[in-house]
Amino acid sequence: MKTINPEELVTATGGMKWEDFRPSTNVEDRRGLTPWQSMHVKSPPAPPLPPLVRTPNDLSHQAGLDDIQLPRHRR
Repeated sequence: MKTINPEELVTATGGMKWEDFRPSTNVEDRRGLTPWQSMHVKSPPAPPLPPLVRTPNDLSHQAGLDDIQLPRHRR
C-alpha cells in the first residue's frame, strides 16, 4: 500500500464541498427501538406521481410498448 506524504496531503485540492449541501429531510429517529421494531416501522406514503405525458415517438414507443396487445380482462 502506498503511503501519502502529509505535506502533499495539505496541498491536495478537489472533491466535494459538502458544507453547501441541503440537509436531508428523509431522516427518522429510531433511537430506542428494538431491531425488530425498527424493521417494521411503516413508511410514509410516497407523493403521487405527476401525470403521464406521452409524446409521439417517445422512448416507450421506440421500445415497442405501444405495439403490445394485452388481452382484455373479463368482468
